[in-house]
Amino acid sequence: MCLWGGVWARLLLKEFQEGVKAMDRGPRQSILIIEKQPNYTQLLVKQVMFAGLYPLVAVTGEGGLRKAREYHPNIILLELDLTDMDGLEFVSLLKEQPQLDKIPIVAMSIFSYLKTSAIFSGCDDFLKKPIKMIDLMTHIRRFLHEAPAVQKRAVR
Repeated sequence: MCLWGGVWARLLLKEFQEGVKAMDRGPRQSILIIEKQPNYTQLLVKQVMFAGLYPLVAVTGEGGLRKAREYHPNIILLELDLTDMDGLEFVSLLKEQPQLDKIPIVAMSIFSYLKTSAIFSGCDDFLKKPIKMIDLMTHIRRFLHEAPAVQKRAVR
């Protein structure tokens, strides 16, 4: 069973990387990781880089807002328990800015009961920690592939 899980993860990752390459017609896709725990940040950065994406890192909500304004990431991975502000406050502040309000936000927490409030507050999805690489890649892939379709519909 473990062997098949590993094979499935490798196949999914390969398909994900090919999809990212096909979509990449300009600068590398970026993901802003807002996480206060250095060990967890390091793990997420490695997973994002392994998928061929560019990680941006912030350890506070204020730092995350600054990086979002500066880099306009394709996705934000947000730990809900930040040191300087509540993660839901971060979402509210980000959504107030028209140039950033369309960036998909995937909330992360060890507490699964926070999922409802995260989604209700404006997050696009929720991942319960500890996060498996296959789950992370599935969520990232969904948001990276949905973005062009939304833009196409808006043009018509």
